[in-house]
Amino acid sequence: MPRESSSGPPPPNPVLTAYESYLRDTPLITRYVLNATVISYFTGFFFSPAFLLANIPMFTIFKFQLYRIVTSPLICTDILSLFFTFMGFMNHGVRLEQSMGSSLFAALFFTLTIVANTLFLIISILLWGLTSNSNYLMAPSIGIWTVLLGIIAVECSEAPPDTKRRLFFIEVPALYYPLVLLALFSMFAGVKIPYFLGVAVGYAYGHGKLDRWKVKVETVSMGCIRSKSEQYNAFQNQKHH
Repeated sequence: MPRESSSGPPPPNPVLTAYESYLRDTPLITRYVLNATVISYFTGFFFSPAFLLANIPMFTIFKFQLYRIVTSPLICTDILSLFFTFMGFMNHGVRLEQSMGSSLFAALFFTLTIVANTLFLIISILLWGLTSNSNYLMAPSIGIWTVLLGIIAVECSEAPPDTKRRLFFIEVPALYYPLVLLALFSMFAGVKIPYFLGVAVGYAYGHGKLDRWKVKVETVSMGCIRSKSEQYNAFQNQKHH
């Protein structure tokens, strides 16, 4: 007697299910940043994206490759960094983007990136001028953690005074949480000037010291409306022609 075949649907693909969940639950800018770091990591098997995209004073200033100021946070060079990038950004990035919206979060991300990297260039040039040590011109600002530490500092500086954040098995007052993270990073990875600058710029932004750099909600909203209106008008013109 032939065995009856099951008429039920096939089991879902776990990889596809996880990817669909990632697309559904991860906001736009956070998703783009994480995708860029993943691409950067895998292209590292073929060539060095850090050499092309990192914020290195010698190339950024003396060869006028100013795009490096913006591209440096999107570089990931090893699997451990990629793992911690996803852990950090899926927590703090998602929460902050959901609370303030993708447009303002994008403005925050690029403001922290540009200010921190510009300060890094200034400090590197000053140290080179004072010491004549060319190593300061080749020291890179690279990776997402410069900006992510700034984002955490913004989030914690705007939190209520009694708020606490858990770090492993201890609870830390929210205001000091970025400093504890910075100390932890410095202990295991060494002192990195970009990380200190990221935290400092994040605190300054959160406490209103960079208000002139902030993008107002009305400006972002009008820009989005204007862009959509222009796209609609262009579509209508093509349709009539």
